Amino acid sequence: MKKIISVLLFALLMLPAAALADTIDFNGYQIPGLKMEGYIGWHKVKADYVGEMEITWDEQEVLAAYCTDMLTYGVGGEYKVQALSAFDYEDYAYLYQAAWIMENYSPSLGGVDDAYDTEAATAIQAALWNLFDGWDLTKVKGTKWQSSYVTTLYYEMLAEAAGVDFSTYTFKNDFYFAESDNKQDLLFATSGGGAAAPEPGSLLLMSSALVGAMGYLRRRKKALRA
Repeated sequence: MKKIISVLLFALLMLPAAALADTIDFNGYQIPGLKMEGYIGWHKVKADYVGEMEITWDEQEVLAAYCTDMLTYGVGGEYKVQALSAFDYEDYAYLYQAAWIMENYSPSLGGVDDAYDTEAATAIQAALWNLFDGWDLTKVKGTKWQSSYVTTLYYEMLAEAAGVDFSTYTFKNDFYFAESDNKQDLLFATSGGGAAAPEPGSLLLMSSALVGAMGYLRRRKKALRA
């Protein structure tokens, strides 16, 4: 009998981990960008694969997605997905600023004119890497006009996002942050109405119940870059 109870409790302990496993599939770039160069501190970092990604989240359509971890390669597989609203806008200002930039400048979300989608996607990606990785854009590999346009837009995005009051701002789309143990972290937007990631509150209640039953609960969380 004790063995059966132990097995059941172990199965319950595995439930939170299973709930956190979201599947993301990478289907290429829906808006390819331009190659770029920049620096993280004194280290030069090139970006050859740039643009707005086309992904599916648990087989659901995603409107727009961008990489937030330029030092990691590969997209797709199991992710921990959390709604933007699960993060405090004061502690994670850069995450909210990144979502604001996507919403207001991505052609797929009704931002800039489609005629400038390549340049916009490049600038958005550069801005997100600046916010998450501290990467500073120094060179855009395109025409002289493209380089000037992307660079100007990049600084404009960052400056405007820094001035937004997120205590009153309402996003038009639903944003999610996806973390992976071995692939690129992502920020993506949906139109809403799809299956959401587990709510932090419900996860906390489930965890508390298991702690009461077992006296021990082990959870692992990959920390966001400050």
